[in-house]
Amino acid sequence: MRTYRDMFRPNYDVATAGVWAGSALFLSASQPPLWWVGAPFALSLGALRVHQALELYRFRISLSVLRAETLPADEVLTRSRRERVPRDLERRDQGALWLGSGFLWKQRHSEIAREILSRNPEELGTLPRWLPNSIVRHITPANSVLLKEDAIGVPWIHGMEPTEISVRLPLDSLTGHTLIVGTTRAGKTRLYELISTQIIDLPDSTLFVLDPKGDQEWERRLRSECKRAGRKFLYFHPAHPSKCIRINPLANWGNISEAATRLTNLIDADESFRSFAWKSLYRVMSGMVACGVRPNIKKVKRYIQMGVEPLLEQLLTQRFFAAEGPSWDRDLMSMAGGKPASRMELMIQKYTLETGNADECIDGLVAMVRHSKEHYSKMIQVLEPILEMLGSGELGAMLSPDPEDISDTRPIYDTAKMINERAVVYIALNSLPDKIIGSAIGSVFFADLASVAGAIYNTTGKTNVYIMADESAELTNDQAIQILNKAGGAGFKAFMATQTEADFIVRLGSKEKARQMLGNLNNVICLRVKDYETAKWISESFGNTIARKQSTSFSNTSESSTAFTEFRGSTGRSMEETEAPFVSPDLLTRLPGLHYFAFLGGSTLYKGRLPLIAQ
Repeated sequence: MRTYRDMFRPNYDVATAGVWAGSALFLSASQPPLWWVGAPFALSLGALRVHQALELYRFRISLSVLRAETLPADEVLTRSRRERVPRDLERRDQGALWLGSGFLWKQRHSEIAREILSRNPEELGTLPRWLPNSIVRHITPANSVLLKEDAIGVPWIHGMEPTEISVRLPLDSLTGHTLIVGTTRAGKTRLYELISTQIIDLPDSTLFVLDPKGDQEWERRLRSECKRAGRKFLYFHPAHPSKCIRINPLANWGNISEAATRLTNLIDADESFRSFAWKSLYRVMSGMVACGVRPNIKKVKRYIQMGVEPLLEQLLTQRFFAAEGPSWDRDLMSMAGGKPASRMELMIQKYTLETGNADECIDGLVAMVRHSKEHYSKMIQVLEPILEMLGSGELGAMLSPDPEDISDTRPIYDTAKMINERAVVYIALNSLPDKIIGSAIGSVFFADLASVAGAIYNTTGKTNVYIMADESAELTNDQAIQILNKAGGAGFKAFMATQTEADFIVRLGSKEKARQMLGNLNNVICLRVKDYETAKWISESFGNTIARKQSTSFSNTSESSTAFTEFRGSTGRSMEETEAPFVSPDLLTRLPGLHYFAFLGGSTLYKGRLPLIAQ
């Protein structure tokens, strides 16, 4: 049978301890028969009551103070390395990341939370004034600070358990990916700092950070830890091009259709327009590959906007030269038959008269040349803004690096090379001044990562790649969903942070598709949220429990036939059990900064708090 403790009752243990202590003193003074047995027994019971009284006072003071601490990076790494030591070799435990301090959230914590939410603050009980300060300091939980009057959140959620343990995020659960939810200033970036500090310390790991805001403290933390660990740090920021590396997000693909899809997914348009854009991109990129040119956004943009005639002419020239030698065009003009015709038209005519094998790549480019210019211009207009944003100006030079440009000495990388070199890559999307371009950059990088994950899965089998995306709804596309669905088999582990569930619903267009994506995130870390619908959804994912509540009833009656001094009375107690959320949505909206609930490995629920890492 489960016991039930009312943590808000008057502290009767103090008086009871005094009675037992007085009894022990009386027996010692009067020394009746067997007093030497009774006195120690009474003293032991008094000590037990003192312990119970102090535990109740410790619980109450824990409710009123905020738990927080600041740790140097060395101490964070020391604790992290301690948690990475396997604890259960039979289960092939790979160790864990350290997520700060906290406690296992159990059914009794749900009951206490319901009790507190149903009471007025003055009913929670306080410490008596006669309690010595030395005892107050002794029973005050470690790492406690006084709560400021204007502080956000309530401390009693964490204070329900004065004793803390380390919160462990098992490494073998990370391939199930992790969702981080929290409103502005709740601590998402500080959580990312804590996790990324430990990932950099992991051997043979690659870390990709996609940060829409460009948080300078996070960047400094990454640089500092890379310097400490001797790791390569790569920096990409559209607002600081002179300090950046150059990256070609179209460098990795198994089939040229992947590269075309990568850009098409950035288009928000009707399906017919998207299909036409994909077909045009595929034909242009296929032609470039056939000519021995590696596609990049800048070159693709030029052919889409200016026409593919130069590309087609180069392909046809190569074909005719291979078949007929250098004199292939000697009689080309005679094919016009006296009618005015351009060289391109004559080359196409010569190609169509050939009886040899047709070339699909050339056929596609011929179709583009012969397509109605007016209709082509109308259909391709949905693609041009994306190509203009990513392929023009300084950003175009950063995303379409030219290895033959000796005047640009910035290093050139692609995703596969970064993984091979086990680099730490910080990609700031600069979304604050230009959200559209920032979202496009993030989406195209996600698509590139998905392509590389597929290649790794099909060849080497597994690697150790971590992806951390802040405000991840801005970057989400079909390839990001593919990473969550399938890239775990290639060793990819994604951390996706957002403020609300609605962010994904708006981005993906429906609640069902958003839930489909979020269902692939097996670990959930929830900091304070303000959107109640998001809080309800997170609460539902934590499940329900049976919560008990004790109630007391009093009654008294009197009869007219009896004396006015006579009456009847009764007292009754009852225990009510009801199904309730394991974690109420109200708790998720009242968490202090850096405090969180974490459902890890699909099995264990923690209430935890993050440390601040000293810079």
